[in-house]
Order: sequence, then C-alpha cells, then structure tokens
Amino acid sequence: MVRALLPGSDALLKPDTLRQMMTNQLPAGQVIRFANLGPIPGKGFGLGGGRHLRADAFDPPNSTGEFQWGGLAGTHWWICPQANTAGVLMTQRHMGFWNPFFFEFKRLAYQAVGG
Repeated sequence: MVRALLPGSDALLKPDTLRQMMTNQLPAGQVIRFANLGPIPGKGFGLGGGRHLRADAFDPPNSTGEFQWGGLAGTHWWICPQANTAGVLMTQRHMGFWNPFFFEFKRLAYQAVGG
C-alpha cells in the first residue's frame, strides 16, 4: 500500500490526488488532537493521514512534510518525499501507538538513508 502512495511513475493515484491527500486540510492554528494525548503541535491532517508540519523532538530533523498514519496496536507507516524515504512498522502490542520503539525504528530508518 505504501509503495502505491509514493510520488513518481509507479504511483497508483494521479499526482494531484496524492498532493491533496498529503496537504494539511485543517484550518490555520488547528492541529491533530487525540482525547488521551491532547493537541499534538506541528501535526496536521491530510485527506489520507497525518501530516508533519514541522519536526518535533521525537522526529528526525528532515521529517517535515512527512505523511503518515498508525494504529492502536503499533502498526505504522510513513512517506516523506523530502527525505525520499518511506517505512512500515508492523507490531501487535496493545497501546503500541507512539510507543518509543516506533520512534527508534524511524530514527534508524532515516539514518540509514542519510537523514
């Protein structure tokens, strides 16, 4: 699924459709907010998932512009056109969403591609 959303000649969708999916759709000043986590500064929402408007302390520095989503049990995927990277982490751990192992996995993946 992630490969089909990567911009380029093998993309499943038209470039304009991908752009709309990856463009923050929230009004200015609003960010993603989860009931148990509260507002998450620097994170917006596109038509197909979360959007990194700016990197925070947990994100690789060059992850601004990242498009991503995760699940409660720790599954998570991301695409970052600016860093030319994408990743998928499949775990089955209750309340695994945004667990420290995800941040470490992503940090190592960005590091491996020079980010």
